[in-house]
Amino acid sequence: MVLLVDDDEDLVEMFGLLFTRHGIPHRGAHTLHEVKALGTDLARVTTAILDVNLGLNQPSGVDVAIWLRERHTMRIVFITGHAPEHPLVRAASGEHGEVLEKPVPTKLLLEIVRGER
Repeated sequence: MVLLVDDDEDLVEMFGLLFTRHGIPHRGAHTLHEVKALGTDLARVTTAILDVNLGLNQPSGVDVAIWLRERHTMRIVFITGHAPEHPLVRAASGEHGEVLEKPVPTKLLLEIVRGER
């Protein structure tokens, strides 16, 4: 299952429609609080796609990654329009993690969630 966390509701909905169309199980969230509320569903997540910036006065995607990694094993992929080379983002993505710049091409996103890349 794919977890997509982004503060942009339209983006979460658009990616959700893409995943549904391609038969990819997924859950969406906009904040760390919403991620935590997913409870036992998180154990099924194999890939988390996290926006780096989740909005003013909200924990960041880096905070979400840290929280997820403390509890679950999954691939972490960051998407950002701002700081793909920021050391904190690179560190949080892990040794083999990825940081993609928005807009993320649909084909690339599907390859990532299918484990083809």
